[in-house]
Amino acid sequence: MSLHPPAPTGFAEVVDAWAHTVRSVTDLGRALRPGDAERPTDCPGWTVADQLAHVLGGESMVAGDPDPEVDVSGYDYLRHDFGVRHEKFVEARRGRSPEDLVDELDWRLEERLAVYRAEGVTGEEEVRGPFGRTTLADLVGIRTFDVWMHEQDLREALDRPGGLDTPAAALSVSRLFAVLPRVVARDAQVGPGHAVVLDLTGPTVGRAGARVEEEDGRAVGIPLFSGEDADHPDVVTTSISMSTRVAMRLAGGRRAPEDLPVTIQGDEAVGRRVLTALAITP
Repeated sequence: MSLHPPAPTGFAEVVDAWAHTVRSVTDLGRALRPGDAERPTDCPGWTVADQLAHVLGGESMVAGDPDPEVDVSGYDYLRHDFGVRHEKFVEARRGRSPEDLVDELDWRLEERLAVYRAEGVTGEEEVRGPFGRTTLADLVGIRTFDVWMHEQDLREALDRPGGLDTPAAALSVSRLFAVLPRVVARDAQVGPGHAVVLDLTGPTVGRAGARVEEEDGRAVGIPLFSGEDADHPDVVTTSISMSTRVAMRLAGGRRAPEDLPVTIQGDEAVGRRVLTALAITP
C-alpha cells in the first residue's frame, strides 16, 4: 500500500486530523446561504442541517451523553439499530438553526480536545466505541473517518469541493485500503487466481491491491505491495483507477458505481463486483 500524503499514525496526529475536519464542518456551517440548510445530501433523508446535527450527535455519543428519547420509527431509510441510534441524535436537534448547531459543535470540539490532549493521555486507554471496546486512538480514528465523510457530504451538497488532500482524507483512504483484501475476496467474491489493484489518482494519491488465494477451502484476500519477497502463483490482475473523491463516495455508499467516472483494465465483471462492494460504511 502506498499513499501520499501519508495517513497520520501517532495519536496526536490523529487528534489533529480529527480536529481539522471538525473545523472544516463548522466553517461550512457558518458559510451557509439562505436555503442551504434545507438542501438534500447524499445520505437518504438528511439535509445539510441534518448533517451538521449528525456530526454533533456523534461527538455527543463519544462524550457519553444519553441517547435522546425521541421516536424515529417513521423514517423508512433506517435499515438497522446502528442507524436508528444515530438518527435519534439527529432528530433531537431538528428545528435548531445551523448557527446554533455550529456553536454547540465548536464547544464540543474544545471539550473533546481538552480530553484528548490532557497530560498523560496516550491513546492506549480502553474506551467504548461504536462497535464495542477499543482504544481511544482507534475511536478518534473512527470519528475522523466519519466526520470527514460527512464533511464531503456537505461539500457535495453545497458545491464547495475541497478537503481531499488533508490528513483526515489520507486517514480515511487508508481505512479503505486496509479492508480491500476482505472486500475483494469476501464481499465481491473474487475467486482464487485473481488480483485487484486500486489506483487513486488524487488529490490523495495511493495504490493498494489484493490477490485471492484458497486457504482451507475458502477464498482469502492477501495484500499486495506489502514488501514481502515470497513467491506466489501467477494471477489475472484487474486494475481500477479513480479519483479520491470517487473512491470515497463509493466507500461511503453515497453513489452507485455506474454514476461515477471509473476506469477498469482487465476483467470488467470482476472490477464491477469490487466497485459495488467498496461500500464499507454501515
